[in-house]
Amino acid sequence: MIDSIPEGHYAVATSGAKTYAYGCMTRVGITPPPVTITADDKRLKAGKPAPDPFLLAAECLGFDAKKCVVFEDSPSGIKAGVASGATVIAVCTSHERAQIENCGAHFLVENMDKVRCEPVEIDGKLQLKFTIVE
Repeated sequence: MIDSIPEGHYAVATSGAKTYAYGCMTRVGITPPPVTITADDKRLKAGKPAPDPFLLAAECLGFDAKKCVVFEDSPSGIKAGVASGATVIAVCTSHERAQIENCGAHFLVENMDKVRCEPVEIDGKLQLKFTIVE
């Protein structure tokens, strides 16, 4: 799915340190995006479950967090995403459904294979349309 999102329209906001986060992304073939917010980012006042990582990522991208979509797999991350005002899609990849289903996410999917992203132009502006498939 990440390949369907235009550059400059996504970020990574993680509770991991920079070295760990970059290593994990590289190992699975993801080039870390220019906006990658890690736990050791000096601009952060607080980490997850505070909304700060998502608010900073949205700001760096030039977007209002309320117009962003957060994909999260942990209870603290889901709570942080919800607190940021973003739409949150919880993904059952590192925690069981029972551990994350009551954390406030707007949607819950088993894995990222269930999500599609389509860039669309509306009133001359690029927007992303996300669809959850069964």
